[in-house]
Order: sequence, then C-alpha cells, then structure tokens
Amino acid sequence: MPVQITALDVSKSFDGRPVLDSVTCSLGAGERTGIIGENGSGKSTLLRLLAGEERPDRGETVVQASGGVGHLAQEERLPGSMTVQQVLDRGLTELRAVERRLRSLEAAMAAGDESGMAEYGDLLTVFELRGGYDADARAERALRGLGLRLVDRDRAVGTLSGGEQVRLRLAALLAGAPEILLLDEPTNHLDAAALHWLEEHLRTRRGTLVAVSHDRDFLDRVATSLLEVDADRRRVVRFGGGYAGHLAEKAAGRRRWAQEYDRWRAETDRLREAASTTARRV
Repeated sequence: MPVQITALDVSKSFDGRPVLDSVTCSLGAGERTGIIGENGSGKSTLLRLLAGEERPDRGETVVQASGGVGHLAQEERLPGSMTVQQVLDRGLTELRAVERRLRSLEAAMAAGDESGMAEYGDLLTVFELRGGYDADARAERALRGLGLRLVDRDRAVGTLSGGEQVRLRLAALLAGAPEILLLDEPTNHLDAAALHWLEEHLRTRRGTLVAVSHDRDFLDRVATSLLEVDADRRRVVRFGGGYAGHLAEKAAGRRRWAQEYDRWRAETDRLREAASTTARRV
C-alpha cells in the first residue's frame, strides 16, 4: 500500500502551549483511519495540519492526492446568504473546473491541435476516478442520506439549524468525492438513519479517509486503523486493526505493564529480604 499522507517530526504550539511534539506518522492510500484522544489533545490540530490549513512550527506534512483533499472542519461557518445549491456547487468546484478544461481540450483537439492530449488523458482519469459524470446524482444521494432531501435548494443557509448546516457541508464534501477525506466529528448531528448511511458510504467509497471521532461504534464499523493523540506526551501512537485492534493492543500493553510491575515488586522484595538477612547476621 503506497504511503499517501506523511507527518514527519511535526511540532505545533499555540500561544506558547505545545500541542503536538515531534509527531511522525504515515497513512497508506485507501486506509480509513480514526483519530482519537482526550479533548484538547490536538486531534483537530493534526487534521488541520494534514489539510494544509495550519503550518507546523517544525517538521513537515506531505499529502499526495491528485484527486484532491476535502476537509470537514467543526468550526466553519457558512455565510447566511448562501443558498443550499450554492453550497453544493462549492463542493463541486474542482470537478466543474476539470470538466471545463476537458471540454476546452476536446474542442482544441477537434480543431486539429493535439498538443493537449497528454493533459487530457490525465484529467480524464482524475475526472472518472472521482465520479465526475455522477456528481449531481451523488449530491442528491448525499442530501437524501443525511436527511436533507426535503430542504429546498434555493433556501438560504441562514434559515437552517446549526445541525442542518453541518450536514449540508458534509453532503457537499461527499458530492465532490475528493481522493482524501479529512472529517472532524462527522457523526455529530446525525440521527440513526443518517449515521447508517454515512458509515455505508465511507466503507464503500474509493479513496482515503481520516476522521476525528468520539463515536466508538462508528470507529469500530468504519476505521481500519487508529491514531491516538496522547495529550500528556503530545505524541501520536498508531494502532492497526481498527478500534477493536486498538482495544486489544491497549489491553496487551496494560498486561505487560502489570507483569513488569509484578517482576519489579518481586525483585524489590527479594533485595529487601536479602538486606534484612544480612543485617541480622551482622
């Protein structure tokens, strides 16, 4: 599995407070990775660094994705005057731009100019891999799956509830079908039906997923690997095997610690007894 996302010796502080310290990790193409950790441990910061929306104080992040990167942030606020359709169109901006360029190259080639054939082939591959021909239908499926089917496309975003706005941003992101999805708490504001639809979509879509979530059931059903952000050490620990693998490895770690502690206690008792015996002899 080729490496697609890399953080190399990344450190980040805010107002002099270290959040991440010398973090190194990598994710392969097609992985579905959950990010877990205590509140304030740096999970969202790590996601923003991978999205390129924050720059590390030290180190670097490298993301390779010719099919684009989409980021669902918790704190984003949509302009109230935007319509539902405009939000969906924004999610399809990259695909629309690729489609326009394809049409332009097709017109040039029809006129006898073949200088853009290589570019055309590359763009067509990206367009097809991202399901460009299915974009509008995909947007409709996302709205329906996330419980927004009855929301009028001309409705102003400002008239939607906060939860509806989050679901709309998520629907627009999924409609664009970027190669890499970076999602911050995507299960917030979802009812059971919408959550089931999202899980099925994420499990079956082509591409790489990184999701911050406190929802253990979601992680267990969707994630194939986990990154745990350790708030005390400000480091990231990787676990394979999804959430179940994380629990198994954590349990194994606790057992190893208990065994080491028992050995230490036994050795301490032995040395204490030896010292006591020596003292009595003296």
